[in-house]
Amino acid sequence: MTAPIDTEQDTRAELIDLVRADYETTCSLMDGVVRTSLALRGVGVTLILALLGFAVQQSSFPVALCAVAAVVLFLYLDAYHGWLYAEGLGRAHELERLLSLRYKELERAGDDPDVTMDLDMALAADRFGQYSNLPRFRVRLLTRARPKALYMALYGSLALLSAAAVVYSAIT
Repeated sequence: MTAPIDTEQDTRAELIDLVRADYETTCSLMDGVVRTSLALRGVGVTLILALLGFAVQQSSFPVALCAVAAVVLFLYLDAYHGWLYAEGLGRAHELERLLSLRYKELERAGDDPDVTMDLDMALAADRFGQYSNLPRFRVRLLTRARPKALYMALYGSLALLSAAAVVYSAIT
């Protein structure tokens, strides 16, 4: 005679497998976002500095204005990817919390029913899927972009240099 199958435990195990898959997807998303952001940042800085150099060398007001526009454009693109990264990081933290509850449950081997209940409640409340959990993008969400200090230092400096090039090209 075979032992009865514990469907509740089987369901919990399947949900944990989904959490692990969701975590891997989230990590992949974050990795892709970081790679894209770094590539954009490299292209943006190169383009902006080239525009600034040409604008100053030729005393070209229109090119200096193009540099200002490029700073704004690349800041926007970089901040968008920073927002995606921040959302992915938040999701990763949620999934790690779920997995830590699972590890606590395994560690206590059924001795603490509260841990199992906490895990079951957390699994029931979780909305699976990285992409379905992303809020609809709105420009105001860029305030959540990370790393803020980098944006302020890098794009602030480029904006100041661009403004100086505009002034220089206007007076020469």
